[in-house]
Amino acid sequence: MNVNKLRDMEYIKCVDLLDKLIDLDEDTKEKIHRCVQSMGIKNFFLHLELMDLSMETCENLKSVKSVIELFDEEGGKGII
Repeated sequence: MNVNKLRDMEYIKCVDLLDKLIDLDEDTKEKIHRCVQSMGIKNFFLHLELMDLSMETCENLKSVKSVIELFDEEGGKGII
């Protein structure tokens, strides 16, 4: 399996997880997936404001970003 296909499968998993966390509609889920494919996860979270998302979805995604950053700063310390 090539790297691009593996990466896309991981992106799909990430978007599915976001859907489970914040209950995305299909249109928003597809927008996020396209964005993640084109710019990657990190840049997606860095540029949330540039996406045409509802205010509620954007705020929920910012909360997810904050949690990710919290654990990233910890370097995984204390996480089992």
